[in-house]
Parts: sequence; structure tokens; C-alpha cells
Amino acid sequence: MTLLGTYFLLHFSQPARAGYGGGCFMPAAFEDTVPSNPPRKTGFLHKLMAYKDSMRLKHYRDSVLTSITHANAPDPLEDSSLIKSEQLFKALSGRTIRRVFFRKVKVFGPRNINDTTFQTSMKLVDYANQLHFESKEWVLRQMLFFKPGDTINPFELADNERYLRSRPFIQDARIYVVNATSNADSADVMVVTKDVFEYSINLKELSPQAASTVVTNNDLLGAGQGLDVGGLWKSSYHPQFGSLVRYTKYNILGTFIDGSIGYSMLNTYMPLDTNVYEGSYYVSLNRPLYRPTARVAGGLTFSLNHSINKWGYADSLFRKYEYNTLDGWIGYNFRQQFSDNGTETRRPSVAILLRHYNLFFLETPQQPAFKDDPVYNNRRYYLAQVSVFKQNFFKTHHFFGFGRTEDIPAGYQVKGTTGWETWIERRRLYTAIEGNRFWVNKHQDLFNPSFGIGSFWGRNTSEDAVIHARMDFYSRLFTYRGSRFRQFISADYLTCPDPYFYKPLNINNDNGIFGYKRTTLNGYQRLNFKSETVWYTPFKLYGFKFNLSTILQVSQLDDKRDPLFTSHLQSRLGLTCTVRNENLSLNTLSFSGNYYPSAPPGVPHFFVEVTTVVDLRFDISALRAPSLLPFK
Repeated sequence: MTLLGTYFLLHFSQPARAGYGGGCFMPAAFEDTVPSNPPRKTGFLHKLMAYKDSMRLKHYRDSVLTSITHANAPDPLEDSSLIKSEQLFKALSGRTIRRVFFRKVKVFGPRNINDTTFQTSMKLVDYANQLHFESKEWVLRQMLFFKPGDTINPFELADNERYLRSRPFIQDARIYVVNATSNADSADVMVVTKDVFEYSINLKELSPQAASTVVTNNDLLGAGQGLDVGGLWKSSYHPQFGSLVRYTKYNILGTFIDGSIGYSMLNTYMPLDTNVYEGSYYVSLNRPLYRPTARVAGGLTFSLNHSINKWGYADSLFRKYEYNTLDGWIGYNFRQQFSDNGTETRRPSVAILLRHYNLFFLETPQQPAFKDDPVYNNRRYYLAQVSVFKQNFFKTHHFFGFGRTEDIPAGYQVKGTTGWETWIERRRLYTAIEGNRFWVNKHQDLFNPSFGIGSFWGRNTSEDAVIHARMDFYSRLFTYRGSRFRQFISADYLTCPDPYFYKPLNINNDNGIFGYKRTTLNGYQRLNFKSETVWYTPFKLYGFKFNLSTILQVSQLDDKRDPLFTSHLQSRLGLTCTVRNENLSLNTLSFSGNYYPSAPPGVPHFFVEVTTVVDLRFDISALRAPSLLPFK
């Protein structure tokens, strides 16, 4: 009750904001902390020794770290409201674009991308920036939706700004219309970007018995390409060493197609089953619906996969298998919510999508128990889908991030899917309908309900039907004495009333209760509830920011024929601290302490964990590969 009480106290104690606003701001420059007596300009060796001596002084050392990480930079005085993405461009709609300029903000420069007055004489800051290859201008130009001679379309500029922010090597982006006088019919466009520092190291495990890390460069040579190299050593594994390599090229030749090729011997590429360890080789191409008016989206993935006997099982126990997957889809957005002149209409967009998925085994486990197991048998399906959607976007901050600009979708989508599947030589028809909606109320709270029902049909009988309903609530941003708060609430219901191939659900980790691992609790009905109160604290340490969360999770599992709430409720009370520097391409560090009042066998009542979590973002692409309603 204290979690919800905090939200309602804040919610009804502050006046509601009416309408949407927006505008540019330029916070005053902050002062650099520079040593008062710099060393005399002498030889290189003399300067090196002087610098070494100066770094021993705490005041100077802290000033260097502060300058690099902007720890003294004040938070920008941003509006806490949701701002329509196209709002700032509407006044200049229809003007001709004369020229396009680019301004690249240094990675270790101003904390706020709007700050044009930032300067520093700190040489170490310059050295740190020199370690980073800025994104090349031709890379940025290839990602633009417009060129000189085009007319200014507010929705197009807003879509382009959002697409730039979605790139993993760009921290933030702004597009400005400049040099537009009141009596002119043309203007210039300035594109401002700030990169994420390209290098990162993710230390996944470190102990006397094991070590695992991945080194990443997400903008290699500033050319819009990424490289991941990882390794693992574990004394209990056979073989003890494993590795992974992945190369990605974003927006190949300006086609908005992202391509990846790589391999992983670390069981990180979608393993087939639990309690297995796999190696994979793969290549993939993906063209998302990068803007609502794009016509074509699609993707193609091919992988070679095999099991690895890392635990040294005997031949009678080891599941030795090898399989390949081929997965391709294409979508065509043939009717759009925008007219030819770029203005928004009341009609929705309509798209048709097709998908083919084929998983085929070259070798299957020899144990009789797996002969008829659906997981270890060939599976193929074809899907066709019609999607009707209408989508707009807002800009805000302090949702999943630590202050960065976040893009929030608004609108609705309805999807109808049909197709057929062949699994263990059984051919079945599939039908499904799904819908979801994002909307903002007058208090600027965000609601996201979704619903889906789908079923296979074998011999005119429903099989493996799935019913899924979910509701997500995100409160508006509350401010109190320099601190910011949001309340997140979600409820999720999933059931399969007539399982044929599908296996029971569990509530382990992401499926229900964080911290539950390998529990034997299962059933064909699941209800999850989560309430989270987030405090975006004002505390900063060398550019790292801290968010605190209080979390309540409740899960319920029942058999398909039993009414809900007939079994014991499982719950978690948690306190989490997340830490991140958004200038760096590092995963968020998470410290959590958890209490489980009704912990099942194998789960302690108290659990403390330190781990890293990936950066969460709203899905801004309306079209994805058609899929079966998941049941897991």
C-alpha cells in the first residue's frame, strides 16, 4: 500500500497540466575546473612527469574526472510534460530547404545537447574526445529523410529526429530550422547530434573459477558500424574457453537496412531449450518501419546451431543435436495516415505482411524421451497479416532513462493473422487477432492496454489456443524539491485452455517473479501484477546517475481448468538502485535487495544481486515480423 500511496499522494497534490507545450532552451555554460598554476611548457618528458605528479593531488584529479563526466553540470530546466514531436516545426511548414548543416557535439562536452556555449581548456578532456571517432558526416547524411530543395514537413523532421535517436551510437539528436526570416519562403536546417562513447566493456562474470566479458565498439571508425568481441573461461566447462564475435553495419548504403554477421559459442543466440548449451553461426538483415510513411519493411535471418557438451555429460545423457533456421518476412504499407502533401489525415495506415519460418534438424537427440518432444522436431509455418494502425509520438524524459530524450508512441493498432503450421508432421491452420492502444489523459498519464487471442485448428478442433491481456500504466512525472518520481503499474494475464504441443508456464524471472530460478511451479494460467515507484534522484558521481525503485510483484499460476486464485500467491518486495552514465555505451548497473514472503523450495526468502541490465526503450516501429501469440 505504501507503493501505491506514494503515487496517489503525489498525483492529487499537484495541479494537472493542460495541453502540450514545447520550446528550446539554452542553459548557461558551466565553468571548467582548471588547475590555477599549469606547468610551464617544456619538453615532453618534463610535462609527462608534471602531469603524473598533478594527478596525485585529489583536487586536480577530481577536477579532471568532473570535467570529463560533467558531474557539476546542472540538470537542464526541461518541461516535464509530453511534447508532440512535430509541434516545433509546424510554424515553418511548407518552406523550401536551402541548405543542411551538421553540428556534432563532443561526447565529453556539454551534458545537454542544446548547450552551445560549453568550452573547456582541460587537455585530458580533449584527449578523451580524441579516443572517440565521431560519426562521419556522410553517415549522418545517409540517415536523413530530406535534402536541399525539399519542402519542410513537420512530421518528416520529427520522424527523422526520432530515427537518429534510435541509433545505438547516437545519444541524442535535434533538428532545427534556422535562418528563416519572416518574409522568406525558404530556410536552412541544422542537424545536431551527440554520440555515445563508442567503447564499452561488459564484465558479466568474474571469480577464481570463471571470467566472462564482452568488449564492444558501437561506431567503429565513426562509420556507423559495430563490433562485439567476447570471451569466457570457466574451470567447470569442457572445453573451458568460449568466444563470440559479431559485426553489424547500420543503414547499409543508405537503404535503412541493418545487417549483422557473427558467431557465438557462449549460448547467447536464442538457445532452443532450457538446460542446454548451444553454439551458433548467423547472418541477418533487417529493415524496420523506420518512419510511419515508409512503404517497405522486412527481414531475413539464417543460422546454424548445434549443442555443446559444456558440462561433460555421458553420451547417454547429453542431448546431441544440430539444426538450422531460416526466417524471412516482408511488409508493405500501402495506405498511410498522411496525405501526399505531408499533412495528417483521420484515416489510419494499412499494411500487409508475410512471413516464412523454417526450423529443420540435421541431427536429433538419440534419447527416446526426446523423439516425440516438439522442441526437437522440425517446425515450419507461413503467416499472413493485415495491420491497421495510427501512430503519433511525443518527446519527454525520465521514463526508462536517466534524463535522456525518450520517444513515446501514441495511437492504436489492430492486427489480424492467419496461416498454417507443420510440426511433427501435423498440419494445422492458425488464426489470431490482436490490438493495442497508447493514449495520454488530461493529467498526462500514459495508458497502454493490449489484447490478443489466437488458436491453431486441427481436425476442426481448437488446439494450443492462447488468450493474452495486458495493461500498462505510466504516471506523469512528479517533481518535489529537486527530485523526480514516476509510478509504473502493470497487470498481465495469459492462458492456454486446450494445450496440444505447448508446455506449461512458469514464473521464473522475466516470466513472473525476479529472482525465481528453475522453480518447479507451473500451470496453464498465469496472472502477473507489478507496481514500481521510481525516484530519479538528483545524486551524481562523475557523470553516473542513480535511480531508486521500490517494487511489488505478485504472480498466480493455476491449471487450465481451475479458477484463478485457487493456488498460493507468489510475491516479491524489492528495493533496487540502478546506476548509469548515458554518455557511455555501458549497460545499466543494478543493485537489488529482495524479500520473498512465500518462497518455494530452492528460493531463499532474502536475495541480493548485483547485475547489469539492458537499456529499455519504447518500441517505435509499428510493423514487426508477423508472429504467433507467444505462450511462455
